[in-house]
Amino acid sequence: MARISKEPLKWLDGTASLIPRHVIVVRVASFTFRFRTTEQLRECLKYYQQKTHPSSRIAAKAIAADIGEDWRELRGWEVERWFERLPMYLLEEPKRQKVIKALSKTLELIEKQKL
Repeated sequence: MARISKEPLKWLDGTASLIPRHVIVVRVASFTFRFRTTEQLRECLKYYQQKTHPSSRIAAKAIAADIGEDWRELRGWEVERWFERLPMYLLEEPKRQKVIKALSKTLELIEKQKL
């Protein structure tokens, strides 16, 4: 069973903020997802809805466009995308289905403005 909540975010990028901001927290399959925006949630849901994933290789031009021309000076873990940091056990079929169900329910709650 997933736990879905909205928690206040008191710190943003290491600095205190008086502007009220929230982070959406979804706890499912012994893992906690945190989303700042609905777009992040949609992107994550789209990723988990794919049963098989394409290669994670990125063309050099795409990296340069996203990070900058000095991307070769950065270390590999600084160039990682968000989904490359997720635990692999979440891609096992039973857990993947739980994640999809929890993220879909969260998105539904947000769209109905109940969260």
